[in-house]
Amino acid sequence: MMLASLFAAAVLEGPFPLLCTPWTEKAELDVPVLVKESRYVNDAGVGGIIWPTAPEVNDLDESGEFEKGLKALATVSVSEGFTARITAICSAADTATAVSRVKRVDAIARETGARMAILARPPDDAKDDADMERHYRELAQATTLPIIIQTYNGKSPQPSVELLIRLAKEFPENLGYVKEESPGLQVNGRMEQLVADPAIKTVFSGWGGKGWIYQATQIGTKGVISQRPAYAPLFVKIWQRAKAGADASDPALVDAYTKYLYMANLGDIFSTWEDDEMRGPHLYVLERLGIFRNRLSRTGKGKVEDFEVSEKMKAEFDARIKVVFGF
Repeated sequence: MMLASLFAAAVLEGPFPLLCTPWTEKAELDVPVLVKESRYVNDAGVGGIIWPTAPEVNDLDESGEFEKGLKALATVSVSEGFTARITAICSAADTATAVSRVKRVDAIARETGARMAILARPPDDAKDDADMERHYRELAQATTLPIIIQTYNGKSPQPSVELLIRLAKEFPENLGYVKEESPGLQVNGRMEQLVADPAIKTVFSGWGGKGWIYQATQIGTKGVISQRPAYAPLFVKIWQRAKAGADASDPALVDAYTKYLYMANLGDIFSTWEDDEMRGPHLYVLERLGIFRNRLSRTGKGKVEDFEVSEKMKAEFDARIKVVFGF
């Protein structure tokens, strides 16, 4: 089968968690643990597995670990028959760098036969819709893989809804997938416009899933993209109920979503920077799940920092883990 036909009009929906990048004591990518984490997330029944996170891409690319990690994920997804689609973040400061990354992901998909996709926010140097249109045209022409456009990066202007729809119509085989993450209340209105247009195949909720219940049941988003991979089983339960037509009054939906927020809240209480910490305490949860072997984060070349857990913190983590995971 030709690769182009394999990826034509791909169905992308459901939870697409971003993996937390595991590090060794030598500040190197821990590939075996990354693969183990991907198995856990896939086994939960998610639609996709995303790696790495946008803030890590430049560093990982510079060290050669970007391709090393993606190739390991692609290879295991094929050998073990993953149902989740391996999705690579190919964000960059400029179009040339993003295209280079897209082409390398495309090559990995061709070499391994893995079902893959790309997630790309606007380039940091974009000034207007015209810049972003050129950017996504070049990305779409560089690969046959489906590309999820993330609408907001805090640096570039927002791509207009009209631009997203126009690109989806021009490149129906690999565009038309949007992670709508606009700031403030405009996000819901933009989602409604996107969902209403037949050229848009999938709109994903963002912002850690904090608007997901309303957006999935009342607007019609078809999935969520959020880092927190430890809670993939909860994401899947939420998605299954929403897909079945449940609304915010559904007890099973309430139970799963409440438990997710209960665990995500640890990143607010014990954040190492401001709030909404996506590593820190969640590394402890991954460790307790038997996936991670440490709680290290890379802080620079050859440097890692441990997330230290006091006895009081441990008691809080363990109490919540027992409620949610049963051990």
